Amino acid sequence: MNIHFNTALLKPGKIIILLILILGGFIFTINNALSAAQYDQGDIPLNKIQASPQHKDGVFTNPLPWKDRPSFGLIRKMLFGKEQRKPDQPLPQKMINPESLESPDSTYLNITNVGHSSLIINMDGYRILTDPVYEARISPVGPSRFNREIPLDPTALHDIDVVIISHNHYDHLNKYSIQTIHHEVKRFVVPLGVGAQLEKWGVAREKISELDWWDELPLFNDLTIVSTPAQHFSGRGLTDRNKTLWASYVLKTKAHNIYFSGDSGYFEGFKKIGEKYGPFDLAFLECGAYNPEWAFVHMFPEETVQAALDLGTRYMWPIHWGTFNLAFHDWFDPMKRVSIAAEAEGVALLTPIFGQIVKYPEEMETKNWWVPFLPQNMANDVNLSKKELAHGN
Repeated sequence: MNIHFNTALLKPGKIIILLILILGGFIFTINNALSAAQYDQGDIPLNKIQASPQHKDGVFTNPLPWKDRPSFGLIRKMLFGKEQRKPDQPLPQKMINPESLESPDSTYLNITNVGHSSLIINMDGYRILTDPVYEARISPVGPSRFNREIPLDPTALHDIDVVIISHNHYDHLNKYSIQTIHHEVKRFVVPLGVGAQLEKWGVAREKISELDWWDELPLFNDLTIVSTPAQHFSGRGLTDRNKTLWASYVLKTKAHNIYFSGDSGYFEGFKKIGEKYGPFDLAFLECGAYNPEWAFVHMFPEETVQAALDLGTRYMWPIHWGTFNLAFHDWFDPMKRVSIAAEAEGVALLTPIFGQIVKYPEEMETKNWWVPFLPQNMANDVNLSKKELAHGN
C-alpha cells in the first residue's frame, strides 16, 4: 500500500490557522468550565439581580468607575520584578482545633485566621466562616500557599451556622472547601449572583441568602448580617467579568459588632458604613495584593489604616496577606507598611500568626512575628518614618 501525503496541508499558513483553531477551542472549553455559573431566565434570584441599583447593562458596577487594562509595564514587572514575592522558609502557624474556639460563656468572641481571608469566628454562640479556602492551590493554574500545609482539617468543622462569601474570585470562593463543608452549614450568605455557583456545587437553594448592598438579614435569635458596599470586581473566567456582585459585611449581635471587608479599594463607603453601623469591636480589613494600577480595587496599607479610622473600629486585623503570591510587592511589605501607618495614626493593630486564637477582649496581644523573616538589610528598617514611607521606600 502506497501512502501519499498532501503536501499542501504542510504549508506554514495552514499550520498556523490549524494551531489557532485548536488554541481557540481549548480557550473556549476552559473558559466555559471556569466561568461562574449563572441563573436561567425566570429564576427569582435573577429577577433580584436585574432589579439591583448596582446592576447596569448586564453587569455590576462600582461606586467609583474603574477599567482594568494591563499595561506593558505591569507585564514586565510581573515577569522581571526583583521583589521577594515568597518567603524563603515556611511561616509560623498553629494547627487549628475548631473546638478550642468554643467557650462556656454565651457572650464571647474568639477568632482565628486560616490564611488569606478565611476566618473562623465564634461569636456569641454562633460559628461563622468567612471566604473559606482550605486548599493548597486556589485554581488550576493559580499560585500555591506559601505554607503548603493548611492549618485546618476542614472535615473537622461541624455545626457551622453561617458561611459568608465576599465575591467569587478563586482566592475567596473554593469548590473543594464548599463541597467539603456545606452539609455542616445552616446558611450561606453571598452577594447577588453567587448563589448559582453554590447550587452548581451541590448547595441547596433554600440554604442560600443572596444580598444586595445595604440588605439586612436577621438570623437565628440574635445575629444580623448586613451586606455593605465594596470597591472591587468579580469573575472566574474570561467572559463573566462583573456578572456577580461583591460585598463587605457587618456581623452584629447584642454583645458584639464586627466588620469584614472582603476585597476592596479605598473609597468613601467606609465612612458611610462606619456612620451607619459603627463603631466596631473588630474590623478585618484587606491589606495585600496592591499595585498602583489596581488602586481602585485593592487598598495600599496606609489606606487600610484610613479605612479603620473611617469605620471607627477598636481593633484592626489585616487580612489578605502572607498566604498566596498575588501581587508584585515583597510578601512582607503589607505588614511592614501597615504597622508603621497604624502606629502613626494610633490604630490598635492585631497581627496573629495563622491559627492563633484571639479572644476578645481578654487575649489580644500579638507580635510582629514577620520581622525575623525580613531580609537582613530590612530587619532594622521597620521603624521607617512616615515621610520615607510616603515616597515608597
